[in-house]
Amino acid sequence: MGNLKVIQWATGTVGAHAMKAVMDLPHLELVGALAYDPAKAGRDTGEHCGAAASGVAITTDPEAIFAMPADCVLYMAKGEGKRDQVMDDVCRLLASGKNVVSTALTELIYPKACGEDIVARLEEACRKGGVSFHATGIEPGWASEVLPMAMSGVLRRIDHLLVQEIMDYSTYPSADMMAAMGFGAPPEPVPPTSLPVTMAGAFGAPLLMVADALGATIEEVIYECEVAPAPSERVAGGVTIATGTAAGKRYRFSAVIDGRKAMTVEHVTRMGDDIAPDWPQGRGWHVTIEGTPSMKLACEIAYNGEDANDQACLATAMHAVHAVAPVCAAEPGIRTFLDLPQIVGKGAFG
Repeated sequence: MGNLKVIQWATGTVGAHAMKAVMDLPHLELVGALAYDPAKAGRDTGEHCGAAASGVAITTDPEAIFAMPADCVLYMAKGEGKRDQVMDDVCRLLASGKNVVSTALTELIYPKACGEDIVARLEEACRKGGVSFHATGIEPGWASEVLPMAMSGVLRRIDHLLVQEIMDYSTYPSADMMAAMGFGAPPEPVPPTSLPVTMAGAFGAPLLMVADALGATIEEVIYECEVAPAPSERVAGGVTIATGTAAGKRYRFSAVIDGRKAMTVEHVTRMGDDIAPDWPQGRGWHVTIEGTPSMKLACEIAYNGEDANDQACLATAMHAVHAVAPVCAAEPGIRTFLDLPQIVGKGAFG
């Protein structure tokens, strides 16, 4: 079997990291790329991501991508809040006979959390094209699923599982992300909210996946959020965050199992170290298990002083790129972390 032919859909920060990795790995071959920015049309993909010229030009025409033969598409559009568009694109790609690995819409990490209609539509597209679909990421997409499931194999009992992402987003290069997170908006209080797991969006998916993997049933999901104001004006991602507006968010989704909060995914996100200094500190992911045995795992990213947000985008890209080969080898259909072999960094030493 020759190299797997890969198309890159979207060429932003994550997409550029993915493209460069595809060009570097000997078992993969980049054959096409789609961008949304007209200024990128015709640009060489290698030059776009800081590598040698590849001879593969970026297109802004989706129809060219749908018609292009390939083994897999790395679909990395900004999909949060755009479920219909993502589903239209992904299902059309699948039906055309191309496997899809996506980071675009986090809830698709475990499509069951989106409802039966989404599952049925993806499965039908996979059946029509004879291919597979897999969604991934870093958090959710690794820290809140892969890490705790790996740790669970040495546990007798879990009383409470806590996964935390702790990041400073002040260098994150996306005004869209700043707006979606509500930074720069009035820091209004958010009351606790009870939700069915299918209404918990991106965080219902990892909670439901881990519960299913460990044989548990989620009764409800509790959403809680704390907001911290900016003590001084600052600019992040092209967005001005005025004094007194939201500059830190600590939000959590907790799954209630057997009448107790048994599993929590929490994000601690701030626009500078001076925001909410009493909140957990660091850069990366923590998994804390109260149980038998008790266990704590701390994963620090960019510990050599690199930009933590760029490194997290790189990690997101690599988790998708390394999934290409096992997804292409899988039986047709939706393939989550529960269905695929462990995703490993093939070629990482090279």
